[in-house]
Amino acid sequence: MLLASATAATLTVSCIQDAEDSSVLPQERLDEMSAEDPDKMLSATLSGMYSDLQSYVDEDMSHNYFGQKSFDYLTSLMGNDMIMTGRYAMSLNHYMCNYWGQRNLATSNRWKEYYRVIASANSILKNIDPETNNAKALAYRAQALTFRGYAYFQLTSLYQFAYYTGADDTVWGKGDHYDWSEDMCVPIVLEHTQGDQPRSTVKEVYDQLIEDLETAYNLFETLGMTKTPSVSDMDGCVAALYLARANMVRHNWEDALKYAQVVIDNYPILNTEAQILQGFSTLSLPDVIFGCEITNDNTTVYMSWFSQMDMFGDGYAAIGVYRAGFKPFVDRIADDDIRLDWFWTSRNDEKLSEKFGQDSPGVEYQSCKFIGAGADNVEIIYDEDYDVYYGYGEGWELGAYIYLRSEEAYLMKAEILAHQNKLSEAAAELTQFMQTRCPSYSCDNVSSDKGKLIEEIIFQKRVEFWGEGLEYLDNRRLNIPVDRTDETWGEDNNHLDGCKLNLEQENTKLRYQLPIAEIENNKMISPADQNSI
Repeated sequence: MLLASATAATLTVSCIQDAEDSSVLPQERLDEMSAEDPDKMLSATLSGMYSDLQSYVDEDMSHNYFGQKSFDYLTSLMGNDMIMTGRYAMSLNHYMCNYWGQRNLATSNRWKEYYRVIASANSILKNIDPETNNAKALAYRAQALTFRGYAYFQLTSLYQFAYYTGADDTVWGKGDHYDWSEDMCVPIVLEHTQGDQPRSTVKEVYDQLIEDLETAYNLFETLGMTKTPSVSDMDGCVAALYLARANMVRHNWEDALKYAQVVIDNYPILNTEAQILQGFSTLSLPDVIFGCEITNDNTTVYMSWFSQMDMFGDGYAAIGVYRAGFKPFVDRIADDDIRLDWFWTSRNDEKLSEKFGQDSPGVEYQSCKFIGAGADNVEIIYDEDYDVYYGYGEGWELGAYIYLRSEEAYLMKAEILAHQNKLSEAAAELTQFMQTRCPSYSCDNVSSDKGKLIEEIIFQKRVEFWGEGLEYLDNRRLNIPVDRTDETWGEDNNHLDGCKLNLEQENTKLRYQLPIAEIENNKMISPADQNSI
């Protein structure tokens, strides 16, 4: 169900009805006005979409919801590599993979968030003639299509299993059902859709989102906007990376590689220790494809990314709701891999203690990957009288939000080449990438085994994007189980007792149900159409 406005308190209609345009002006006049002055007609709606991406929340869940970055860390908690160290109400149900039911706030928050994006995109698209030659109007059209494609991709990842759950010749195999392309997903709502709509199949939703993103990419390219000067704007590289993600889910390796290469051709990766350990809090990092500046006007202190993820600030991640790495996962990172210093362990305790002026973190394996003010600005003060450490002062919550980084495309390319049985090329791509992080790196021991090579690529991707939401997306498409059991990990298992789950990717706990309000108010969806328990 979709909000009609940011201030709507109660929703009593379906996502389709909420998305309808109530304007009293004829459509022909709206088209003319958009052509005459696109900024005047469309800028407020587009600005609202960027704002929602950064901060949208329908109902507050203990400061857990604030747009896309909250999706990144909450879905990270639904995987293997991020642990909770206490039974705090904040995030616990996500960590337990127990927030999927039709009456849970999580299911309605995400549904409303992404259908709100879709409604806003449709509002822009409805008021632009697709045949216009107005460059400004076409730029609005390209951004709206990118937003809509992104929103449908996010919806597919939550409300149905992956298009294909698993892939040939991988160590994880295929799911029992495997091909979910003809199963019901979410309703498709376009700019001229009227009335309630039924659920569409996974294939239909993917066909639509890929059409949206391809149209957007082609427009960006025509407009000379493949890469724009500001990474705060959606552009061709943003559309290309979402296209690469979507095509990988569909096993369309050629198109996935085509669009990953667009990003590679336009962006380098981080390649110095200073860049890699900066704290991922500035848009000036050379790998940032898409992000958002944060100010006092667009965030709160505690309902924010760095409150949840920065161990040095004064937010939740520093005062007890620690974000830590899974011990066997972190222990597998090589000693000379720069990224080991994203986690505070016995192997680097002396180095990090000297660097940050702190004797030890709150918990073992606590993450220090995300630092709102940047690593160079951390200054910890120890108060002997109270036996506590104080963070580095005001402003720690104002680090920039980074949505997309170029490293994803480089690791995609390695994986795609492996799926195409081009193992030597895949190994070469992975080695070239990894030697910027770990000088001694070699994958020669797995370079001739397709399944093991893909597993190695995905492991390095899990390290690279720990906490950034990609583990969840990759687990779903590759059929990687959520296995936190002592039977597998023994005494090295630092997952919280009670959350040591073992869930295959086709387990219903890993698929959201449609919100109950949508079932009750959409005449085209009945209780019989609900995702099964």
